[in-house]
Amino acid sequence: MKWKLVLAGVASLHASMVFADFDQGLFEYKKGNFASALYEWRQSAEKGDIESQYRLGMMYEKGQGVPSNLKKASKWYRLSADAGHPPAQIKVADMYLSGRGEKADPAAAALWYQRAARQGAAQAQFRLGLLHLEGRGVEKNDAEAAKWFKAAAEQNVTSAQNNLGSLYENGRGVEQDDAKAFQWYSKAAKEGDAYAQNNLGAMYARGKGVKRNHAWAVFWFATAAQNGNRVAADNAAASLRHLRTKRIRVATANIRAGNSTSHDIVAKVKQGDVLHILGSTNGWSQVYLQQQQRLGWISSSLLE
Repeated sequence: MKWKLVLAGVASLHASMVFADFDQGLFEYKKGNFASALYEWRQSAEKGDIESQYRLGMMYEKGQGVPSNLKKASKWYRLSADAGHPPAQIKVADMYLSGRGEKADPAAAALWYQRAARQGAAQAQFRLGLLHLEGRGVEKNDAEAAKWFKAAAEQNVTSAQNNLGSLYENGRGVEQDDAKAFQWYSKAAKEGDAYAQNNLGAMYARGKGVKRNHAWAVFWFATAAQNGNRVAADNAAASLRHLRTKRIRVATANIRAGNSTSHDIVAKVKQGDVLHILGSTNGWSQVYLQQQQRLGWISSSLLE
């Protein structure tokens, strides 16, 4: 019994020293002292701390505190991954998929994504879904893709939500269901995913999974365009013919981000400019300025 107590005490001391090294490394890293962070994390990594091994891999990959070295990055990621650390498993998978730091091997990438995905790592679930959708490193299987996209989507990965919506809309790997497609597009769109915003606009424009509403279609197309979706502006143009238009009746006016003068100005307009009307409330009109591809609000009293 005495020996057990002594050994337990040694193990506890060792663990405390490892945590101290890691915490000091994190402190130095946050201050931008990368060389010092590298030194501290190396101490704890060599003692078997999987988070330190992962962080050390990141520093070698990014060239922080040390020249970039993908082979050394892979070495430390792999040590952490072998011990079951999901972020490191994702990094190892990424390297196999891209051929950076490891010889390109999509099948090995799929294996490592699967290990992380089974532990609940949302990004691994999403990427594994992509591999099944594309048939890279695994057999092409839309049902498996849908399974992993759903797992990631339920953890709020917006790209997975958008992709799951597309599978439901097109009946790939799941039973075709426009209502569920609309539901998943909506979740991702509201979180800022430009692809989902464009897809949601299309659902409103076509009346799929929701009652047709061209004002909402233009809203989501315009939002997607403002977030960088390249086809959304053209999609918006197709729905604009269904909306009312009004002109600016004063010399100059401001379009704002919200329906009060306390909101930021998002565009300036002049007399005669044409605005498409999406809706009105409390003396303000929500509008779309096609020339600038801008959404916003303007006092209804400034329109004719």
